[in-house]
Amino acid sequence: MSRLTIYRPEIIETETGARLQAVFTSNGREETMWYEVEKKYQGYLTVERADAFLVGLFLFAFKNGEDIEVLAPISKRLYYTLNKYLLPLIADIRGIKEIKIHCDQIVEEVLPSANAVGTGLSCGIDSFSTIYHHLVEDCPEDYKITHFTFFNVGSNGGLGGEKARQLFKKRSDLVRPCANELGKELVTLDSNISEILQLGFYETHTYRNMSACLALQKLFKVYYYSSSYSLKYFDLKPNSCGHYDIFNMSMLSTENISLYSSCPHHTRVEKTRMVSNFEPAYKYLNVCLVDGENCGGCEKCVRTLFTLEVMGKLNEFSTVFNLENYYQKRQNYIAKVIANHKSNEYMKEIYDELVKNDFKVPMYSKLAANYLKIKNLVLN
Repeated sequence: MSRLTIYRPEIIETETGARLQAVFTSNGREETMWYEVEKKYQGYLTVERADAFLVGLFLFAFKNGEDIEVLAPISKRLYYTLNKYLLPLIADIRGIKEIKIHCDQIVEEVLPSANAVGTGLSCGIDSFSTIYHHLVEDCPEDYKITHFTFFNVGSNGGLGGEKARQLFKKRSDLVRPCANELGKELVTLDSNISEILQLGFYETHTYRNMSACLALQKLFKVYYYSSSYSLKYFDLKPNSCGHYDIFNMSMLSTENISLYSSCPHHTRVEKTRMVSNFEPAYKYLNVCLVDGENCGGCEKCVRTLFTLEVMGKLNEFSTVFNLENYYQKRQNYIAKVIANHKSNEYMKEIYDELVKNDFKVPMYSKLAANYLKIKNLVLN
């Protein structure tokens, strides 16, 4: 079997910051993957390990059917958990050929660390629920959040490019005031991982984001990755790594950093209820799929707003959403919830909340729901 080879990382200074980069070869081609931060965080870039590049590239190696050879030190725990557990599992659930990691420089020494506790600050429902859980609710001091992060590893455009980079800059500017109000530093990180992988973000988001965390192992001792799904929906889905993140976090931790899937026992509706009582969210909640600011009419905006309406909390968020767009989509979305709640995880949660709160469903939505049910029966 051919091999994807990762060479020793290095740090270079750029016009805007500092870049941790490593050359790798695959199928006879040489490329460079990089992670860039502001110069003030240069000292935290983990040049002593190739862990970030290993995690960032193993799906690329799977795609090309290559074993991985690392010509640089990697963490002993990561080498063990990937080879023995995670890579065989991914191969099994995706129905692809298993690959192996080869490295002669396995190390277990703990690196110097700032002992920071981090989490991503997207200002979405998952993000704010993690913040609430680790700043507002009771939490041991050593596990309270000290830093926020905002990574450009795919959420701004899964295939990368200049448009995604511009959206990353726009969104990081939008979340920075929230970080300032909460009294925490915001660590931004840019990367070319999306341009290299050329894979869908939904099926790869965990590994992309955790590779960025591993690039900063000398900053963080604990990092919370906000869960996308409740543990009640745990599933080894080939196209959705988020359904088994409770397992992924253990497999991707090292001797230097402990990774956690945050709030895994909460449903999306429970998280929304938590966030609806967190005043900073009234100014900064951002869930939009379309642009930097909440359009009010995309799927995520409408889903969030309707959940808040059912809870009687819509007015609290009226300044951060375009409610005019929401009201144009609202009745059709209610119909979709009623028609599809038995087959869609998120819609089931919202439907149960709707019933529990005895929410008054518009007649149009009831009729439209019946039409959708009939349509689904015909199509199936």
